[in-house]
Amino acid sequence: MKKTNFSDSMVFIKGMFMGIADIVPGVSGGTIAIITGIYEKLLKTLDGIDLKIFSDFKKHGIKNVWITYNLSFLFRVVSGIFLSIMIFSQFILLIIKNHPIALWSLFFGLILASIVFLLKETDRLNFKNSKFIIPAQLYLLLIGIFVAIYVQTIKPNVGDINFIYLFFCGMISITAMLLPGISGAYILVLLGAYETMLTTFKEVLKLNTDYFINFFSFVFGALLSVKLFSKFLSWSYKNHKNNTLYGLIGFMIGSLPSLWPWKKNLKKTDSFFENLYIPNNYFNNSEFNQGLIFFSIGFLIVLCLEFYSKKNAIKK
Repeated sequence: MKKTNFSDSMVFIKGMFMGIADIVPGVSGGTIAIITGIYEKLLKTLDGIDLKIFSDFKKHGIKNVWITYNLSFLFRVVSGIFLSIMIFSQFILLIIKNHPIALWSLFFGLILASIVFLLKETDRLNFKNSKFIIPAQLYLLLIGIFVAIYVQTIKPNVGDINFIYLFFCGMISITAMLLPGISGAYILVLLGAYETMLTTFKEVLKLNTDYFINFFSFVFGALLSVKLFSKFLSWSYKNHKNNTLYGLIGFMIGSLPSLWPWKKNLKKTDSFFENLYIPNNYFNNSEFNQGLIFFSIGFLIVLCLEFYSKKNAIKK
């Protein structure tokens, strides 16, 4: 029983980490799901839920449905995500503003280590029997990189925001959240709805009914998109896992520039990559040392999680 309670608590905590990532522009909750080892299970669970659940509920009751559809796992992940969003949406902008180097260095280390981890999970590339000069997986890797980089070069849009617009924002951003390397929060920034949604989450937490319609419009859009997109990803994982992993790794590699800790003022130049720099004097520079420390922490977190998952796999 203790082991079960511990495992359940870990799933909830992993959901919380996904929630934190989902509200940070440049970081994907899907990436955290991969790092923590629940990505494939989450996709399968989401894909398995359909309208049949209502008839099963009438025939067999909630207990049977809860077990059959693995709702215990989904509930812990989703509740962890929502709790994080509700709590940390009030602080994330302050953290980004006051401790940007520490935050982005930590996430840079997390993502880089998870890329290494995922590459170890893929099959060896077959160059001898490649039909198109190089293996198809490398094309998918390059496509993922270019798409992720292109998303970062798009300039944020500012426009009128209403509940209908937020419905579509929910659909688009949650799709991005399921893709490692594509930040749903960054998509909201591009759509001009990031601050609106942060404010909405804070006001809903205060039970301010004026913001309920915005909140539920966003959630309904997200739920619809989750069902449609998770089905595709689940199928892709099941039937073309190696290809899918290379595509996802490409997204993650492409996301690294947006996570680079040292950036100039984006308004000073039109080029995205010209805003990235490395502090002078390296180890004699406090900014560089701070970034290196938090980068190492992020990298070590993934190594520990990998060790933990392998240890559990051996026990099973």
